[in-house]
Amino acid sequence: MIRYLSSPIWRNVVPGVRRRTIMVIVAVNLFAVSLLASAIGCRAEQGALPNSGSTIPTLEALQNTKLPHGRFVRWCGDKIVMEVNWRYEIYDGEVKASPLSFPIRSSLICGDDPERLIFVDDEGGRISEVGIAKGVVTRTLATYDNSSTQNISFSPDLKRVTSRQPLTLAPGIVDLKILKFKEAIGSFRWRHDSSVLFGISRPGQSNTSNVEIYNAQGRRVGSGPLPAGHFSRDGWFADSRSLFLYLALEREEFGSGVVIRCPIEGWKCVTVAKNVLEVSVSGNGIMGMVRAIGKYTNDDEDITYPSGYVAEVRNSASQVVARQTFKSSERNAFVLAVAPSGTKAVFTCMSIVPWKNEIVAAAATRRAE
Repeated sequence: MIRYLSSPIWRNVVPGVRRRTIMVIVAVNLFAVSLLASAIGCRAEQGALPNSGSTIPTLEALQNTKLPHGRFVRWCGDKIVMEVNWRYEIYDGEVKASPLSFPIRSSLICGDDPERLIFVDDEGGRISEVGIAKGVVTRTLATYDNSSTQNISFSPDLKRVTSRQPLTLAPGIVDLKILKFKEAIGSFRWRHDSSVLFGISRPGQSNTSNVEIYNAQGRRVGSGPLPAGHFSRDGWFADSRSLFLYLALEREEFGSGVVIRCPIEGWKCVTVAKNVLEVSVSGNGIMGMVRAIGKYTNDDEDITYPSGYVAEVRNSASQVVARQTFKSSERNAFVLAVAPSGTKAVFTCMSIVPWKNEIVAAAATRRAE
């Protein structure tokens, strides 16, 4: 029996294929790069900075390191979490950084400390601290009712935690504070220095969502509305005074999105990028994104695919510093994930085709190697 991975990257598949058609991977390239990017194995076109007249490097031109076989999940500091054989494992480059592996029904939360992480066990309703190198669970931090969604968020210093549902601290845990908010719900995003965080609220019966910003003591220090007709997919602190928000139209839930930048004081948002399919932001405002070139629509039934895609890295001033373009016929599923430090990124470049017996056999052989 062949199993297939599930991830948001499956939004981008070969033109002309309905979303609910079964897909298989026929080519996967996964690389980590220094100063953001990776060697890709996809043909590329070089881009130029707007109005600069000078070319900028492609992703594959940057210093790169090939990663282990598996599916990239997230960054853990400058280490990476990979899904390997249906378990989560932690790697430092190509070297496994911890003897532990974690079940798929769990979350790994990493902060500033390179020696430890937080293990959220969704099956057992337990939050634990783990020593990465030694591969041991050092202590239980809290428990929760795992029958409902939690959306647990830790500060980067791992001293504060928020959750949609109540958490119960384990006996003797005095160095972890639970923050509770009446306004905001869902996941929170922290600034890299653990001084402030924000979440999304929808007051009363209003159709407008608000961004609520709090300090580390849980006091609200700012707020602002999302543009009408939009909902938030994700968000990050661009710096100490502004936020990046990744939004989508409510009437086009599965379509491409827009990235805007909003100052905390004054709250007058400006558009940073349109036609965005994937985006990530580091702690210092470095951004990696994949955008559609041409029209892209997706109603969860039928998809209109663009003629191509562009993957690019932008600095904290939103200037493009690396760019690579792809035709839909060459590659059509991408993730560009920037590390929290802003010095590395993982780029996943894939090709997906409709169900065919000969392709399934080839894919099965490839996975077994």
